[in-house]
Amino acid sequence: LGHEVLETPAIIEAVARDLGDICVRRQHGEPEVDRVQLAKVVFGDQEAMKRLNALTHPALVNLAQSRLEDLSRSGQHKLAVLEAAVYFLWPSMDEVDLVVSVIADPDVRRHRLMESRGLSSQQVNDRMASQGDLEPFWPTADVILENNADLSAMQQKVDDLLKKINL
Repeated sequence: LGHEVLETPAIIEAVARDLGDICVRRQHGEPEVDRVQLAKVVFGDQEAMKRLNALTHPALVNLAQSRLEDLSRSGQHKLAVLEAAVYFLWPSMDEVDLVVSVIADPDVRRHRLMESRGLSSQQVNDRMASQGDLEPFWPTADVILENNADLSAMQQKVDDLLKKINL
């Protein structure tokens, strides 16, 4: 959903205006957010990150709520999962029944970011610093799942949670 929000003309224009033309490129004549350049601008600059969040979070919440409402109206789904790394920084959402914080130790998160995204140590430090203010919110979730082990251990925790909530 975040990528979709960054594709809307109003957001593209606002990103160029508020964060700099360097964050927008022309692809096939149409402007689009250059996510690599945007990351370079906002990670490591708290004020730039706040400006980006102010631009995108309201649109992101509206889109997420709309999609959740569509799924609910369809009656075809027992569960919808909204993965949102910065959920606690968003304006309030009406359609969320259960908030699950999936947490991991900083060293585990650092290693995973470097492995999965090919980021440098400095890039990882910048990203983690930009989200460091989220840690105090994690305990406010309805459920906390620790994710310091392998994927199968996490899958077991998710399966246990689904059984607990009768899904």
